[in-house]
Amino acid sequence: MHRCFEHGINYFDTAEVYGDGYAEIAMGKALKKAGWARKDYVISTKFFKCGEGINSGFLSRKHLIEGMNASLGRLQLDYVDVAFAHRYDMETPMEEICRAFNWLIENGKTFYWATSEWTPEQIMEANLCCERLDLIKPIADQPEYNLFIRKKFEVDLVPIYDKCGYGTTIWSPLASGILTGKYNDGKIPEGSRFSGEKLPKHLNDMVWGKYMTADPTESSKKLKGLAALAKEVGCTQAQLALTWCLMNKDVSVCLFGATKVEQVMDNLGAIDIMAKWTPEIDKKCEEIMKNQPEAPLNWRTWQPLPQRRSVNLDYPKH
Repeated sequence: MHRCFEHGINYFDTAEVYGDGYAEIAMGKALKKAGWARKDYVISTKFFKCGEGINSGFLSRKHLIEGMNASLGRLQLDYVDVAFAHRYDMETPMEEICRAFNWLIENGKTFYWATSEWTPEQIMEANLCCERLDLIKPIADQPEYNLFIRKKFEVDLVPIYDKCGYGTTIWSPLASGILTGKYNDGKIPEGSRFSGEKLPKHLNDMVWGKYMTADPTESSKKLKGLAALAKEVGCTQAQLALTWCLMNKDVSVCLFGATKVEQVMDNLGAIDIMAKWTPEIDKKCEEIMKNQPEAPLNWRTWQPLPQRRSVNLDYPKH
C-alpha cells in the first residue's frame, strides 16, 4: 500500500468477507503506520457476509449498520468513502436496502454507496426506489472485467452507465493471474494460486475452468498470442492486459491485487503503455481473443449498434 501511494494510487478496496475481517484489520494497521492525511486517500469496503452467525450476513438494515460499525473498528477509521453491497440480496426488500445505505451516509459512516455484481435490472430497481423515496442513489458497480470476461461490462451494463451516470471499479483485470504470463503453457506452476496451496480445490477448479475453458489448448494459444503482442508493444503481458482495461472509458477504477511489491511496480507500468495504445493494438487483441461481445441491434435500422469499446479508443491518456 505504501509503494502504491508513493506512485499516485490513492484508492484501496477491501470487504468484510475477505479473511472474515482479517483483511480489514491488516489494511487498518497499514493505514495507521502510513500516517497519511485522511483526505488524501479513498477506502471502500463491501458488505454481504462476515462470519457464520445467523445475523452475520446479507443486506438487512441490521447487518448493514452493525457490519459497518464492525468494519470501521477493524479498519481503525471513522468512515469509509464508499460502501458496496457486495452482492444482490434476493430476500431483503429493496426499500430496506436503500434506506439502510442512506442511513449510513446521513450518519457519517460513508460518503457514497454502490453495488457489486448486480444485474442492470437490480441496479435500475435501486435507482428508481431511491428516486421514489428521495434517498441517495448508488454511484457505481464493481463488475468483473478482463480480456476473457466482457459481455456484462461492454453490453449489459451500458444503459446503466448512460441512464444512471454509473461508474465502475472493475475487479480481476488479470483474470486471477491467468493473464500475467505464468500460465501461458496451460500448466499450473507450483506455488501459484491454482496449485491448490492457497485456495480450496473446488474454488481452484471453478476459477481455472472459467478462464481456461473446456479446451485449455485454445486458451493457451490465446495467452501466447498476447505474450507475443506484449513483446511487440514493449511491455509485459500483465501490463498489456491492464492497459486494455484502462483504455475502456467506462472503467472508472481498475482494481488489481498484488502479493509482492515487484508486482505493484510492474502493474504501474501500464500507465506508460496507455500513451502508446492505438486502435491497431486494440484490434490485434480482438484478433487474438476472438470474443468481442455481439452488439445489440438498432431496431430502427436493423443494424448493430457501434461497439461500445470501439468508440472509446480516444479515452484521454492521463
